[in-house]
Amino acid sequence: MLQTFPVQDLRQISARLHDEFSGLSHRCVERCVSDTWNCAEHLGIPVTPHLVERVAREHLEAMVNSVPPSRKAGLRSGTTLFTGHRAVPEPR
Repeated sequence: MLQTFPVQDLRQISARLHDEFSGLSHRCVERCVSDTWNCAEHLGIPVTPHLVERVAREHLEAMVNSVPPSRKAGLRSGTTLFTGHRAVPEPR
């Protein structure tokens, strides 16, 4: 299927949102941004990068807030919320 959205816009939005939601994997943020763009197009809403960023931010915020407190407390320093993998290696 032909992508009708500008890839560069999606990369910039994903990068900004990943900086804001660093506890989520980069892939998770990219997927959210792409899904948001596709959903708006499917609904016939005029899609702009600003709209996509605002809606994706709300969705990502809901994802972060939906993680149970026990799961958040159990994460080791440097791990991501949804993958459990270390985002940055710990210093030696």
